[in-house]
Amino acid sequence: MSQMIGFDRSITLDWLDATAGISSETDDIEQIRNYLHAYLAEERPHYTARQKTITVLTRIWSRIPESDRPLRDEAFELLPTLNQDDRIWLHWGMCLLAYPFFRDIVRTVDRSLRYYDGFSKTEIIQQMSETWGERTTMPRAVQRVIESLKEWGVVITCDQKGRYERAISLSTQNKDVEIWLLKAVAHANPNGSLPMDRIHTIPEVFPFTSSLTIPDILTSKEFEVSQMGTNRFFIRY
Repeated sequence: MSQMIGFDRSITLDWLDATAGISSETDDIEQIRNYLHAYLAEERPHYTARQKTITVLTRIWSRIPESDRPLRDEAFELLPTLNQDDRIWLHWGMCLLAYPFFRDIVRTVDRSLRYYDGFSKTEIIQQMSETWGERTTMPRAVQRVIESLKEWGVVITCDQKGRYERAISLSTQNKDVEIWLLKAVAHANPNGSLPMDRIHTIPEVFPFTSSLTIPDILTSKEFEVSQMGTNRFFIRY
């Protein structure tokens, strides 16, 4: 069975904040949907479009598999302690957990930024087609994810029409949220582990600058550490 695309709407950080907030207060999905319908009514006046947007939002923060709930619940505890600029660290991690499609797009975007200093939507669609196939819904979904990345301020348009480039990297003074995002990345990784020597160049978190050191990771006691070969270490959450 082919993987679900799912993330096919442009999403704002305000909407993610609202979804995280209400989801931290109740597990009642109908109550969450009703709240979001009221919250989004002005910006998304058409019911069907609004409902599709709510479907994307609730999959990120509410309708999540049991295996992701411990990380989601930790995010709920962190949420009130974070300023507005740092909340994106949590939203990003929850998107990685909810949508493999989102994860593959941001990995593709990172590759283009790393080697070509920019990208167009068409280029990302072509590259995603190689792994996700020629689906009719895929081009539109890629466009919506890239529009979301622009709205979140992690990519910006450049002088060349239709192209995007990297925005200023995001950093934080909060080690707890850095550790949380690293756990989310490891949990979302199909291999379930990450090479410790590459924690500062993980493609799917390209907008973020991590200040974590190996002692930070080890003293957090949040990861299993394994050794491969003589001097290669991996972490697993």
